[in-house]
Amino acid sequence: MTIAGLVERWRGSERLQDRTAAAGTFAAGAVFNLVGLTGIWGAPRFDGPGWAHTVLLAAGCLAMLGKRRHPMRALGAGAVVAAADLAVGGSIAMVLVVFDLIFSVGVFATARARHAVTTVVFVLIGTASVVGGLAAGEFRIAVFIALQLTTLLFVPLWWAANIRQQRRLGQLAAERTAREAVVAERAAMARDLHDVIAAHLSTTAIHSGAALAAPPDTERDRAALRAVRTSSLAALEDMRSMIMLLRADAAPAADPALPGGLDRLPELVDAATADGLRVEVHTRDVPELPVLVGQATYRIVREALTNARKHAPASHVRLDVKEAGATVSVTVTNTLTRAGGLGHQALSAGTGLTSMRERAALLGGELTAGREGDRWRVHATLPLHPEELS
Repeated sequence: MTIAGLVERWRGSERLQDRTAAAGTFAAGAVFNLVGLTGIWGAPRFDGPGWAHTVLLAAGCLAMLGKRRHPMRALGAGAVVAAADLAVGGSIAMVLVVFDLIFSVGVFATARARHAVTTVVFVLIGTASVVGGLAAGEFRIAVFIALQLTTLLFVPLWWAANIRQQRRLGQLAAERTAREAVVAERAAMARDLHDVIAAHLSTTAIHSGAALAAPPDTERDRAALRAVRTSSLAALEDMRSMIMLLRADAAPAADPALPGGLDRLPELVDAATADGLRVEVHTRDVPELPVLVGQATYRIVREALTNARKHAPASHVRLDVKEAGATVSVTVTNTLTRAGGLGHQALSAGTGLTSMRERAALLGGELTAGREGDRWRVHATLPLHPEELS
């Protein structure tokens, strides 16, 4: 296994991390004992063997193995071992063990346990400082003891508190980012819903307006009513799908069918033809498109045909969809006829072109629209594999 693999394994295993920390502490402590860093708290109360500190160090390192799951028990065991080490003179090695165990309480223990340990630490620091100062008869001794014990007992708690705070801030930032992503996604869905419903309602209004403007004709009026009903049912279907997505707090077991795709282009062409447009379709050799690209293609074509019905009724429209290398090219061209009034300002919100450009840009493509001689041309280029752009 490579060094990178070992590091990755170590990062992914808390048990391995604890074992590594315990082994490292024992190795460093054993070296300290060998060089004579013992007897740091004064002469021992009784003479013990020279290897006693190393045996106690091993016991303290074993207690470190349980610091994550049972931090208070590990600290209690460590305190007993530290007291035994202190009885034989104390050692720097045991300072490492106690520091780690107190730090672990600050990171892994409950708030109640942390408060209890903090209280005990302050009591120990205060008591030891006062007793030591009175025994030595010097105030500076009391200060020296207080500084030493603060470094050993309180600093790991303070350090752990800072780490908990940083982790909490990171969690809050991640939660905020997730909420903002959800809000942005739902805003995009809301815009999508607007485009879907606006197109269907525009079709409905155009059909009903044409029927009202012409003299009564039973067959033509019934055809207009059928077209209105078809457009209304399609609007309800699309609205239902989008609202299910907007209301979902989590991914549903079965995603609702998203409206639109190349398979529904014939429906758009039939509807446009029924509205008086003369549509010429060229979609040969078009590969199977990813879902997002298919939906974008469908909705760009729908918006372009809707605009043609609104602003150039009875015009000739040419629809071209073809593969162009790693992209799919979508072109809708219509002749410019003399358009009458729309009948109501609500039929033209002025957001159609903006919506189409945004839809293409979201996939990493681009869209242009404008007059070319006596024609209006909408041209979009969409990548076949949008994920490769990230």
